[in-house]
Amino acid sequence: MNNYIMRCICLLIALLMMSCSNSNDNPLDKMEQIKEIGNENPKQALAMLDSIEIEIRDKNDYTKNKYDLLRIRLNDKADNLPTSDKIIKRLMIFFEKEGSYPEKQEVYYYAGSTYRDLQDTPRALEYFFKSLDYAIGHKECDLIMLRNTYSNIHYLQYRVQNYSDALKAATKELEICQKAKSDIILPYMHIGASYLALDSLLQAETAFDSAYVYIIQSGDFSKYQESIEILLYDYSALSKAHKAKKCLSMINNNPLDSFSALSCMAFAGYYESVGNFDSAAIYCKRVLDDGTDLVYMYDAAKHLYRIYNETGKMDKANQYTRIYMQLSDSMDFGKRQELAATVNNAYLYHLDQEKEQKLKNEKEKYKNTLIIVSLITLLLVSIGYILHVKKRNTHLKAIAGLSSELQRFSDNDRQLREGIKKKEKELTKSRESLENTSNELNNVKQEFLRVSNELAAYNEALKEKEEQLAERMEQNKSFIKLLHQSELEGKAEDVIHAIRKSSTGRMNMESADWKQLFKAVDELYPTFNERLLKELGNFTDQQKQVCYLMRIGLSKPQIQNMTNLARVTIWRWTKKYDWVYYSGDN
Repeated sequence: MNNYIMRCICLLIALLMMSCSNSNDNPLDKMEQIKEIGNENPKQALAMLDSIEIEIRDKNDYTKNKYDLLRIRLNDKADNLPTSDKIIKRLMIFFEKEGSYPEKQEVYYYAGSTYRDLQDTPRALEYFFKSLDYAIGHKECDLIMLRNTYSNIHYLQYRVQNYSDALKAATKELEICQKAKSDIILPYMHIGASYLALDSLLQAETAFDSAYVYIIQSGDFSKYQESIEILLYDYSALSKAHKAKKCLSMINNNPLDSFSALSCMAFAGYYESVGNFDSAAIYCKRVLDDGTDLVYMYDAAKHLYRIYNETGKMDKANQYTRIYMQLSDSMDFGKRQELAATVNNAYLYHLDQEKEQKLKNEKEKYKNTLIIVSLITLLLVSIGYILHVKKRNTHLKAIAGLSSELQRFSDNDRQLREGIKKKEKELTKSRESLENTSNELNNVKQEFLRVSNELAAYNEALKEKEEQLAERMEQNKSFIKLLHQSELEGKAEDVIHAIRKSSTGRMNMESADWKQLFKAVDELYPTFNERLLKELGNFTDQQKQVCYLMRIGLSKPQIQNMTNLARVTIWRWTKKYDWVYYSGDN
């Protein structure tokens, strides 16, 4: 009842403030005020937004879409999870056509947030990357939203175990925080978590220490309780018992009293690190009993398996192994990694295309500039020539006038001669000026020839690069021809040599080509197929292809070129079947 009364009072005050404003008649100004309030109190802002809904529905499409986008923003800040992507889809279509860069940055950011909450990691990453496109390089972009975008990309990449990409996003997040002079604890925590997952323990500890020092200097431990709990877990994982104990002393609540999966896992990690396995097991079981967060349940099951395996209770260890495997299958890390990597690669390809287009535009601009300079030079030369002719004609007229004066005033010969000498001096100066103009014209012509030669050399270099690319493509096209030729010759070594030679470029092998490869390897290494059956038992055609390519010594990138499998899959299989590289059969 009291909460309801307080909410009504806050709503009444907000309405009174809005009624007193000079911008009362503009709904966009009202929504801007509500947006500012929502940055601190999103629930109050949502109540204020509800109060103007009827008024908004009579406005134009732009105002109505701004209203719906603001509602999504406030719900996101209030941690109200979406149940559908219907509204955000409509908003993306509208603002892509009608919105400014900041509005496009915002709508794609909240599209990413929506799909993140709907557990659709690939689409969430896709739209967070689109938000980056409209933010990076634009002065009017929202720096706080840009920071949050990198934070979300780190979170999504980390959850699907793409730790290298998660580290890159966290590093960008820290750069934005330092530029905006905002709280740097969270990006340091993200960087530390990524390094820890990559087994770079020293870098991880350095990042965690930076966050820890910042918290200590702030003196407000209650504000950073969640970060302190994460530090407790991470210092425990690093076996830094002294630092973990200090973090434990700064935590105010017991997660068993007011349940938090994160807090329980932090306490479990600490107690496991100090050898108090019973307490650690209690906190892990509490997370499993809650059953609401698959990621924390996955971690809890892994901890319980480790605890009971350490204490020799193998029945319970096996029980939690089964739970751990079930949760792993439910989360489907492999599929998530593949989809996330696909989106990430698509974004990188998009950036490469943009860079290539930019270089192309610069080349075109340089070419157009050269043409303009050439035309201007030609125009100046023409003007100079016209002026020269005009000046020459002027001097010729002056000479003719002097001759006429000589005939008409023969009695004043001396005065006339002096006049002629004076005019001759002027003519000499004019001729010198003409010669200087001619020299300048020659310099301009030489510069034009130099620029033309440079352009010809550039075109020649470009042609050479194109010929090299054509030659590389021709090498790949000749692979099948070499493969069938080696079949006719009947030499297994030729088959393998042809495959190794073509593995540097991407190509597709037909079923007959694979059979020929298998036959060639079986000829050279008669016991390899038998050992493969013994080591792997049942295996897929793709696993067989990878093992045979490993046996002839191809590297991971070469295997990926020949099979077109995902990089993550190639890495995982080559690590799992690394015995193939060292197989001793002949």
